[in-house]
Amino acid sequence: MTTEPTNVEKIRSLPWLITADVFNTGFALLTFSGAIFLLFLDELGLRTAQIGLLLSLIPFCGMIAPFIAPAVARIGYKRVFVTFWGIRKVVIALLLLTPIVQARYGYGSTFAWVAAIVLGFAICRAIAETGGWPWRKEAVPDAMRGKFVALQSMSARLVSITVTIGAAYVLASSIGLGRFLVLIAVGVGMGFVSVWAYTHVPGGAPVPKRSAQPGHLKGMMQAVRDRDFVFFLGALGLATIGGMSVISFVPLFMKDEVGLSDGNIVLLGVGTYAGAVVSSYLWGWTADRYGSKPVMQSSLYLMILLPVAWFLMPRHGNLSFLLAMLIAIAVGVSTLAWQISWTRYLFVNAMPAEQKSPYMAVYYAWFGLVGGIGPLLAGQILHLSRGIKANLLFLSFDPYTPLFAMSLALLAGGAVAVSRLRRGGTRSVGSFAGLFMRGNPLRAFGSLIQFSFSRDEMSRVATTERLGDAQSALSTNELIEALSDPSFNVRYEAIHSIGRMPPEPELVDALLGVLAGPESGLTSVAARSLGRLGDRRAIEPLRKALFSDYQLLVANSARSLALLGDTDSIPHFLERFRSERDETMRTAYATALGKLRVSQVTGELFTLLRQIQSPVLRGEIGLALARIAGDERYYMRRWRSLHSDLATASAQAVLDLQRLAKGPETGAFVALAETCAQRFAEGNLAEGTTLLEMMIADMPTGGIDETLLQSGRQCDRCLGECGHSRVEFILLTLHSLDAALRQVALPD
Repeated sequence: MTTEPTNVEKIRSLPWLITADVFNTGFALLTFSGAIFLLFLDELGLRTAQIGLLLSLIPFCGMIAPFIAPAVARIGYKRVFVTFWGIRKVVIALLLLTPIVQARYGYGSTFAWVAAIVLGFAICRAIAETGGWPWRKEAVPDAMRGKFVALQSMSARLVSITVTIGAAYVLASSIGLGRFLVLIAVGVGMGFVSVWAYTHVPGGAPVPKRSAQPGHLKGMMQAVRDRDFVFFLGALGLATIGGMSVISFVPLFMKDEVGLSDGNIVLLGVGTYAGAVVSSYLWGWTADRYGSKPVMQSSLYLMILLPVAWFLMPRHGNLSFLLAMLIAIAVGVSTLAWQISWTRYLFVNAMPAEQKSPYMAVYYAWFGLVGGIGPLLAGQILHLSRGIKANLLFLSFDPYTPLFAMSLALLAGGAVAVSRLRRGGTRSVGSFAGLFMRGNPLRAFGSLIQFSFSRDEMSRVATTERLGDAQSALSTNELIEALSDPSFNVRYEAIHSIGRMPPEPELVDALLGVLAGPESGLTSVAARSLGRLGDRRAIEPLRKALFSDYQLLVANSARSLALLGDTDSIPHFLERFRSERDETMRTAYATALGKLRVSQVTGELFTLLRQIQSPVLRGEIGLALARIAGDERYYMRRWRSLHSDLATASAQAVLDLQRLAKGPETGAFVALAETCAQRFAEGNLAEGTTLLEMMIADMPTGGIDETLLQSGRQCDRCLGECGHSRVEFILLTLHSLDAALRQVALPD
């Protein structure tokens, strides 16, 4: 007995499978599916109810699947599929004789002839697909199913665009049944090419009767008791009846109510296929990465908008075709997303591999039932509502209005059913949509493609940096993958990039793994990035890192804990700040205490600030003091200007303080500020600093908290000792005065 093909054999045969599907798509478009067949039936003079009946025959015949599935399995999935897939081409070719039947036997016999052909075709199709679906599950590796469906759909849509444009030209250039017969003949030829291509795909071997596989009936009973499978079938049924069956009648709506010509109606298919082509890879990629369920939900929400758009579109106007084309593009985007996601869910999540035949039989029977009910029900609704014709303001009510209302309700029900699924992805639809709302998703997607092709170290580093710059959660998997890159530089850059990302749980977990790892050169960077992500799950691991022998890791962990608001670590920071002798480490603890606004350490921080010689470390300690005293934004704004031009910037800052001073008790303060600003403007830094010292001593104290008063006293002392030689003391004085004056003015 032939064993199942290996993944290597499956992957090698995928081009044959895509080729076969592409030619089969052309066959379907030109013969039994889409606007061309619908317009052909309309040209024959059939009523909408009769058209609905004919369209329902094809899916209804799928209900024979549970009864023939065991025999199909024993004969061989591939053998049955290829045989009946070929026979159905011969059956549909009999449509070419329809004009002869119509000419000899009349209208009634024409309907019976077409119905018999469609019924025979549908039975062959049902038998073939009973073997074809289990065979396709075997022929495509699950890990790449979403991408395969996307590539297959993209290829099929590109061919569909070509076929549709050609068909539109044929239909527009002539009249009568002859133009449809030409298209059907071409379609039959494409169908036979597809059958030949399918023979090159491996797998689908017969399943022996003595197989250890559970009994077919027992497997089907398990399927109907499978909660997720039942909810999936429910969602599929609602979406099929409410969506696809309604879409199949849209060409008649465009012809009867909107007033488009046959050629333009067929051209709308180009818009549908174009929408599918441009979005196909994205939907397949997202389904493989985030699961089928969020894509299924998103696609149904998009499809809900379609009946609303059709109902609101203008009739018999200059913009009718343009708006119809835009809606057609939306149809392509949304329906392809639904097709990719539900197909992936069926093969990957819905059915166990060892029971693919009974599960597939239940699915196919159900799909046949709802697929048949859809067009039959739609045709009857159109027949019963044929007398509706009314206008209210800009709204037009016609026979299709009840159909659109039914579509809206059923699609909403399908979205509810999908939300009840337990398998197929844990992301909610809101979380999934958020992936495309945060950061720059277009830049992220472009970087993802570059990441796949980056080979040398520098290009991988640059691409990893761009993934972080995009700040999109779409980059999550690639950044986690970069953490395992053989190059240290790539791993280092990946940690930095993750620190710029939204705080996805997977990214936090990945950084926690790095923090606990052996590479000291990376653990300190991971500690810093964990603080930037802001996830409090990192607090406990960062506390443990405070006791590391690696000083940079300890310093970054302290800073990150402060960013995370870990007030429980304040006693430890105080103890280490007071006992530590290394200036760099003391500065790190000072930063943490400043971020947490620990006012009791204000005096000690000023003492450290007077002792440290490094301008960079002095600036960091000054920032810590500014955070304790007030808003750090004032400190940073003035820090830049003071270091650029101390005299001018100081004068401007003092004048701003003068404008803040209010009330009769600030008269002396205002006069001092006027003189001080003048001295600074003249470049007399020494006298200006002396006057600034007098301002801090004369600042109003009523209503000011103790922390600011203490900061003011320390600034007074430091200015007296250092004068204008230490810019940070001038800056802290200005900062303290600004905060104090704002507190005084607050009650007003």
